[in-house]
Amino acid sequence: MNYEDALNFLESLRPKGFHMELDAILEACHVLGNPQNEYPSVHVGGTNGKGSTSAFLADILKGNGYRVGLYTSPHLIDVRERIQVDRKMISKDDFASVMDLVRSALPDEKMLSYFEMITMSAFVYFKQKKVDLAVFETGLGGRLDATNVITPKVSVITPISMDHMSHLGNVLTDIAAEKCGIIKRGVPTVVSYQVPEVMNVIRRVCDDIGSPLCLATPDEVTYPLGLAGEHQRQNAACAIEASNYLSHHGFIIKNIDEVISKTRWPGRIETVSENPRVILDAAHNVAGAESLASYLRANLKKSKSVLVLGVLADKDVSGIVRPLAPLFREVVCVRAPSPRAASPKDLAAAVRSSGAKIEIVEATTEAIEQVMSRIGKDDTLVISGSLTVVGEAKGYFSHKKI
Repeated sequence: MNYEDALNFLESLRPKGFHMELDAILEACHVLGNPQNEYPSVHVGGTNGKGSTSAFLADILKGNGYRVGLYTSPHLIDVRERIQVDRKMISKDDFASVMDLVRSALPDEKMLSYFEMITMSAFVYFKQKKVDLAVFETGLGGRLDATNVITPKVSVITPISMDHMSHLGNVLTDIAAEKCGIIKRGVPTVVSYQVPEVMNVIRRVCDDIGSPLCLATPDEVTYPLGLAGEHQRQNAACAIEASNYLSHHGFIIKNIDEVISKTRWPGRIETVSENPRVILDAAHNVAGAESLASYLRANLKKSKSVLVLGVLADKDVSGIVRPLAPLFREVVCVRAPSPRAASPKDLAAAVRSSGAKIEIVEATTEAIEQVMSRIGKDDTLVISGSLTVVGEAKGYFSHKKI
């Protein structure tokens, strides 16, 4: 396969949807010689902050001279963002080659879902590249996530909140139980601050299966970070505690403060333009919206700020809008580029009580162009909501810089 063939093949797997079971990926691992066992790994689960935590940890290891695989999801612009070695995404040729290898080895070339195929390709690619360690972020949930065939040196659980209820349950403790599926017997678990009912679930699971539990506290991270927002101190704390456990497995970790002061992770309070300032943030659920709102309250003037917002219909639309809309003089409601998108009119209805001026524009890029044409150099445009909206905006501004 060439790169275009690989993309087309991947798209052909989308109709399979989510595989909430591990049989197919386990069989694929067996057929391919269990490549995921050829290198040490760290498993990162939770609801919010998984990607940022994974990026911090990958940078800590890379900054100490190790060759590091990083597997995350979803991507913003390019599917190859999901598979990185030393924070560089896989090349088009390698992506096509490794996917062809995986597909050719399977008894049924379409036995895996879209996510499972990319996950399997990451397992194989990291083996090929002889990484010293790989950091794997869960996709959805934990217990039945395709990444949950690894046996990590340490498991990390970032803040757990309500999300993906149709797959994980409508009760927070049920969601927590699914996320705790990545906890392994005898493997240390690093956990961020959690609400009491979630912490009770995590403690019970760790006690039941004999996993040493470590609570990562953001107060200990007192130096500057490369990622904006106070919530990133919690994510950094998780990465630091995980790296401390890795030091028990022969990894020599130094200069953490210097390394993570340079960490970057796209689409998370990311400034992509100045004068006017443009901030991208994938606040795609309530917890994410509240974290973004906390940052904006401390750093923006309402009279100088405009929000472009597009969310998915299966999210808590009102819960996302509530903390954000009152912080802006104007909210432009768009349709996220997804079949699951909430209607801009429904989004506008949720915004109405905030008192902000409301505008409806169907397309994200059209909304961006309209806002950029009329705001002042000292104004700020925030683009948020669905990752698909942020990804489209990221592509727009990346193209503008070329």
